[in-house]
Amino acid sequence: MIKLFQQFIPRRKLLLIASEGILLMLVVFLGTSLPFLATQHVSEANPHEILKGLLSAFTVAVLCQVSLSYNDLYDWRVSQNRLDLPNRLLHAAGFAFIALAVIVFIFPQLFQFPGMPDLSGQTWKLVLILVLAFAAIYYWRMGFHWFFYKWGFGEKIVILGSGPHARNLHREIERHPEVGFEVVGYMGPQSPEFQAPWLGEAEHLRSRSIEYSVARVIVALEDRRGKIPVDALLACRLAGIKVEEHTSLLERLHAKMDLASIRPSYLIFTDGFAKSRLTLAIKRALDVIGALVGLSLTSPLMILTAILVKLDSKGPIFLHQKRVGLDGIDFTLYKFRSMRSDAESQTGPVWANKADDRITRVGRIIRASRIDEIPQMWNILKGQMSFVGPRPERPFFVEQLRKEIPFYAERLTVRPGLTGWAQIKYPYGASIEDSKEKLAYDLYYIKNISLLFDISILLRTVRVILFRQGAR
Repeated sequence: MIKLFQQFIPRRKLLLIASEGILLMLVVFLGTSLPFLATQHVSEANPHEILKGLLSAFTVAVLCQVSLSYNDLYDWRVSQNRLDLPNRLLHAAGFAFIALAVIVFIFPQLFQFPGMPDLSGQTWKLVLILVLAFAAIYYWRMGFHWFFYKWGFGEKIVILGSGPHARNLHREIERHPEVGFEVVGYMGPQSPEFQAPWLGEAEHLRSRSIEYSVARVIVALEDRRGKIPVDALLACRLAGIKVEEHTSLLERLHAKMDLASIRPSYLIFTDGFAKSRLTLAIKRALDVIGALVGLSLTSPLMILTAILVKLDSKGPIFLHQKRVGLDGIDFTLYKFRSMRSDAESQTGPVWANKADDRITRVGRIIRASRIDEIPQMWNILKGQMSFVGPRPERPFFVEQLRKEIPFYAERLTVRPGLTGWAQIKYPYGASIEDSKEKLAYDLYYIKNISLLFDISILLRTVRVILFRQGAR
């Protein structure tokens, strides 16, 4: 797995993205040169025109791949589903066609190919080429997945341990074939519950690993005190075999912390959790610029929303609510009111649910589209929030969750965000169990905080909003 934008991406996934990008470029570039589609012979083009054609083909390929990504076609478990693949490819193609048609209409000179120097009135030809390109993607996917299932090429690993941690790790690896790990077996005390071959006791770890060409040993012991086979693990390391804790591997698999098995020592000694002053300063500057631009662009929408909220139900337009921010300091969060003004007069603070009758008619629309959260850009301007970070909770819930969930206070070490890693990876949280899951993602974000990670989260947030995921 390769770390990119603070996320671990399987090599197979990167290979799929790169190969499809090249395939799309070739189909588009060569397709615009076909005799019955081209308006001039390619031999007449000069090197400058050929270069512009390659850049145009690259741009079209990127546009298509963004559409594929937004339709989850780079999620390995989705993309290998042969029944669902044609439907998702059709949706992706539709989005790509519409986007391309709009771009060509507005900027007709943006795309120039050696065989089609002028696309005016020729858009249908480019659409026909894209149809061929998406058909090629379909058959390429079939061959790509068949190749890896047929030949494997996985990194062989041995799990040290046979308890619940080890068995859970084995199940998770089996559920994520895209990571390219192949569990050859486990070592340690024999367990009839383990659905993998038993290779022997831990003292034979080095010899068994060499015998089965193992590249990595994963330590997944329940109680490590006095039970870690230090000599056997050291022998493996000196033999060139990687040794890793199961918490680290689970973190890479799920892009979140494994709260069930995490220990304070792991947080202390693990890499990450570095908050560079330069990174934080640039992040703050981008927050201010983004908030100023965002408030300016959305001001007409905010005025319209304010009028609709006022006409729809009695009460104030804005909701002023106490939230807990950086270092546990309370601040007032601003939102468009989406519930009745007396929503919590009888119950006190409660989590929202799917069929919440406290939400108004306009409130359902602005909550689903996240319009109700636009005023929080004022909180960002004031320095109480950032565009990206853990979502700020109410003091009542924070006190409750700090008692119930270990390490919950660690999410208060960064500014809360308008959006965050937990918001795009997990649906709306409305219970203590949901809060535990979201904390696992929040801690992963805090550990890997960076500007590129923030940009990645913002781009994914656009997708979440477009498909109305997670709102209540």
